[in-house]
Amino acid sequence: MKPSILYLYLMACIAAAGCGKADAVFFQDKSTVMKADRTGWSATASSEETTCETATANLVLDGKTATYWSSQGCPTVLPYPHSITVDMKNAIHLVTIDIIARQNDANGMTRFKLEGSTDGASWTVLKDNLAFVPTTRTAQSYPVPSSGTFRYLRLTALAGPIQKTFLSEIEVYTTK
Repeated sequence: MKPSILYLYLMACIAAAGCGKADAVFFQDKSTVMKADRTGWSATASSEETTCETATANLVLDGKTATYWSSQGCPTVLPYPHSITVDMKNAIHLVTIDIIARQNDANGMTRFKLEGSTDGASWTVLKDNLAFVPTTRTAQSYPVPSSGTFRYLRLTALAGPIQKTFLSEIEVYTTK
């Protein structure tokens, strides 16, 4: 195959948005979006670690990568799935969700899904079976369909190398 034909074929494959593209996208330019203001937001989880350490759900909203939420691991470890729900207090047009792994433990989740809700009871799957790299210490970005606005965001951890999971921060980006 001629190099020019091969080049066009490769470009067409990339443009068709497949070609082994990773689930996470590391955005460098976020000029068309802005971080949502997390003032007043709260987070709850299916479980959280409060016995052997303090690793509660609200720590994913404190702006500190040194703190983290952990699903229960003491005295017993609860199995997957684990979920954390963020109440953004107002409906927001979600564009991208940034997730930062726990900084001092690489055993967190490796697969998860994102859901949105307007009332906290009825959920819309935004993305499912997403890959997460728990050894990456910087934000991993997950664009979501821009079909609506949501007050609640739920992340459900589906799998990982150990039965518990943890996250340092969750950031939400919306349109400017």
